[in-house]
Amino acid sequence: MSKDYEGKIGIGQLILCLIAAATLLIPVAIEPAVIFAVNKITPIGTTSEVAAVQITFSRAVFEALNMVDKIPEPFFNSLPYAMYGFYGIVAFDLLFTLILMVLRSEILRQIARAVSIFLGFIMIFITLAFIPAIAGFFTYFMQGGFGDALIFDCIKNGGLLFFAGLFIMSIVVTTNQFSSFFGKTH
Repeated sequence: MSKDYEGKIGIGQLILCLIAAATLLIPVAIEPAVIFAVNKITPIGTTSEVAAVQITFSRAVFEALNMVDKIPEPFFNSLPYAMYGFYGIVAFDLLFTLILMVLRSEILRQIARAVSIFLGFIMIFITLAFIPAIAGFFTYFMQGGFGDALIFDCIKNGGLLFFAGLFIMSIVVTTNQFSSFFGKTH
């Protein structure tokens, strides 16, 4: 029995890509108004608000470990690019899934499969890049970075929901990268 890439495998891949893209709709802040990540993630680079928060949280965790002086500044500035890499890989999966569903080319499927495995290894590093932001949120809170706000208020408005959602989804996408495009196209 051969797997049909145009059928349930392709549809499942499309659904996963859309769910991964929906992480842009995770709120960065809930009060006083809901602010979605898609509104704060641009412009690309370290100048976006989400990127600045990620750098701040990551610095906090390395400061607590007394390692911030040992880590070069470009490391912190490169962490936000993990977000953009995540969405780029999801866009690649979406594009190649649609192309394979239409063209049904075995050669293209093999190319997409090889690139997907390579991107899977990159996704491992992208997933690891979100850990300092999540751990740094709590470190930043414990250091008094949010002032005297309660932890629940900080979780709602500090960006933790977005980074946690992105971390969880990047784990799912990472595992999917190693099995993407493995079905038959005919």
